[in-house]
Amino acid sequence: MGYGMFNYPKRRTHVHNYRNKTSFAVGHLHGMEGTTSPTIRSGRSHVHCLSGTTTFNDGHSHKYNSLTGPAIPVSPGTHVHRYNGVTASSGRVPHTHRYSGVTTPAQDDE
Repeated sequence: MGYGMFNYPKRRTHVHNYRNKTSFAVGHLHGMEGTTSPTIRSGRSHVHCLSGTTTFNDGHSHKYNSLTGPAIPVSPGTHVHRYNGVTASSGRVPHTHRYSGVTTPAQDDE
């Protein structure tokens, strides 16, 4: 374990990748792909932030921003997170899309 300023213990952190398609709305859908924020401690677990812009389709894209759920163990020392949300409104006919998915696995922090 490293140490930060003033010799306080510095916790390890990690990120996850994600990729999904949005719901179908107004005749189209969008793709989403990216890397989460580093670890955000939450009680006895942690979460991550997903933030970005969908793929460009039907003349527009959508912004999104949401938090994952807590860590879900998948094997000893490894976990994933579920996530879901709704994009910001955009398009010639203003609309949103729902999205959900599961992150790629990552090693637990020490």
